[in-house]
Amino acid sequence: KLMMLGQSFNVIHFFGNQTLAPNDLPVNTRHLDTTFVNLTMTDKVFLSMSIGEGRVRDAARLTAIARGLTMEELAASPTAITNININSPRKFDVEMAAAAMAMAEMGQATVITPFTLMGAMTPVTLAGALTQQNAEALFGIALTQLVRPGAPVVYGGFTSNVDMKTGAPAFGTPENTLANIAGGQLARRYGLPYRTSACSASNAVDAQAVWETQMALWGAVNGHGNLIYHSAGWGEGGLVADFEKVIVDCEMLQAMAEFLSPPEFSEAD
Repeated sequence: KLMMLGQSFNVIHFFGNQTLAPNDLPVNTRHLDTTFVNLTMTDKVFLSMSIGEGRVRDAARLTAIARGLTMEELAASPTAITNININSPRKFDVEMAAAAMAMAEMGQATVITPFTLMGAMTPVTLAGALTQQNAEALFGIALTQLVRPGAPVVYGGFTSNVDMKTGAPAFGTPENTLANIAGGQLARRYGLPYRTSACSASNAVDAQAVWETQMALWGAVNGHGNLIYHSAGWGEGGLVADFEKVIVDCEMLQAMAEFLSPPEFSEAD
């Protein structure tokens, strides 16, 4: 139902690897089910499940079948994309590294995203967190290019704070918004597309949910984000997928898209 709802909004351009975790399905095959749903219920781009080489290869094969292409033809026409998180600080998990290398080998796109939350995985300062984010992102990007020079890759940023009392992630803060902008500047320095996010840590669809998402969204837009993750239906720091928040978020996204559209002036006006 969430996929069908997202499909109905033109302002949503792509989906995550799974709208929510299908815990009632076997762990070793559920990625096949979610990929099948993405391929059959939507006509939009979606992220492949990235935990391990086998899952990304399965998703790429299913995508090739859906397009009527061989794997060689798919490599010449990249269609699959996945997100690879760095296990900050400065660690690349074996499963994620294997998935990144497999995607590069197949000529498909990877989004390399350090998971940098200030005060937990990084220094508490914005400068220190961004320095670490940049180093980790470049490491993952370089790995894909070692496997296949020219493989499509996206610079990812996910820098925000944690609550220093509880350790819970915080989003839509001034630091998170600034990090979204600065991440885009770093990505453009290297001539790469930029992935950012519009997150909220609120556990209800309330004023907090709106202001956090709106603050993060302004940072993502001002950072010239090419892919803005978690921007529709995300709640409680990613623990919740919410129908009501999809509607609220899409209202904000549509308003932002219209605001960014250049005004038209004609003789009739």
